[in-house]
Amino acid sequence: MHYKLIIIFISISFLSGQSLFNRWIGSDPFTGSARSTSMGHTHLLNSTGSTNVRFNPAKLIKGNSSLIIDMQMDRFSIFERWSMPVRDSFGEFLTNADYVANEFSQFGLRGGLSVSINILKLGEIGLGLHTAPLSHFTYHYLEEVRGSNQIEDGEYASKDPIIGYHNLKSSGLLQVSSLGAGVGINFFNLLNLSIGMSLNQIHESLISDIVEIDTLYSDVTNLSTLPDIHQESKLSKSNFIILSAQCKLNSNIIIASSWEDSAMVSSNNYDWTINSTNGLFQYWDDGNYAINGINYLKPEIISFGVTYISNHQGKMSLNFELNQISYHNHLTLNDYNSFKFGFEYITIMGTPIRGGLTYKTPMISSLEPLSMFTFGTGKTVGNLILDLAGTYSLQSFKYPDLFLVEGDIRSDYDLVRDSQLYLSLSLTYQF
Repeated sequence: MHYKLIIIFISISFLSGQSLFNRWIGSDPFTGSARSTSMGHTHLLNSTGSTNVRFNPAKLIKGNSSLIIDMQMDRFSIFERWSMPVRDSFGEFLTNADYVANEFSQFGLRGGLSVSINILKLGEIGLGLHTAPLSHFTYHYLEEVRGSNQIEDGEYASKDPIIGYHNLKSSGLLQVSSLGAGVGINFFNLLNLSIGMSLNQIHESLISDIVEIDTLYSDVTNLSTLPDIHQESKLSKSNFIILSAQCKLNSNIIIASSWEDSAMVSSNNYDWTINSTNGLFQYWDDGNYAINGINYLKPEIISFGVTYISNHQGKMSLNFELNQISYHNHLTLNDYNSFKFGFEYITIMGTPIRGGLTYKTPMISSLEPLSMFTFGTGKTVGNLILDLAGTYSLQSFKYPDLFLVEGDIRSDYDLVRDSQLYLSLSLTYQF
């Protein structure tokens, strides 16, 4: 029997979303391999290795007997700026002035194995195991608070010294383990069809919240008087299933579809508040921390994808995918759609050039749709395969001041700009 061993060594990722709301809705639960990410997040037809257990178990059929082992390390990093509107003496708008710049990261590790076995030339059976982060609740906010000094001429001092800090941190990670199988059937070379199913378990985990007001001096004029918070909640385990089917219509066209069940993860006690004016989640309610525990729903996902492969003057593939994500009115979140386009062109030298675009309609009514640009390439040297991928997105929205200060009657919302970058490096060894 011929075996192939594939090891994906490193992947560094920065993924898209609204990080401010990670505490309620988590990060994107539909993220996959470096190759499929670089091609517009078309995970259904372009995932590699054991990642197919999570996204398309029907694709565990490899076309020959093979063993695949893969590992991947993820780094989720977010860059966020908060700005406040500045007006002139006549009340006219001048500009948005930045007063907070945050950068934080979340790490994860994923991997697994899969095997594909021919059965008397009648078809194939594929089996796979995979473990990966499903979603995380990481959000870090750090604001330098400045005061004012009255100084005489000739004195050296800062007119706006740092007097303290506003700190808010939430952290938590959901890990999912998946066991899947696929069956391929070839009807006299007339129809190449495969179907698959995977069972997925979300493990127990913890989520923590920390709120601290750090004071450097006795002057707390510009500091918030909100209380410090240190709390931790235990999250229960949950399960969901995935069903998928894939069909190769001819040498050029492949289609696939999948259905991913929803799953509820919650703590024993949980509280949350939504602002009735702007429809956004609130951290504070009448001076009290409005969050306790969590009631997280991994959404239901229905996907359809099609790939067109051309072998004319170099191998070219065009990929289209549609995801319908349903929350079923959970936390007043909207059901939304994700439209994906990706391509891969193999040059005469054998170097792949990959790119794509993803467009998501908003899950929160007051937010705008989100667009993501993806890109990547790769290189094969003997048995080594090197893949590079990236994703960039930028979204801005209005949100009230996170730490209210007594006497501040400013009615304007702050402008929050959330930019996220995904960079992926994967090393594959095959024999």
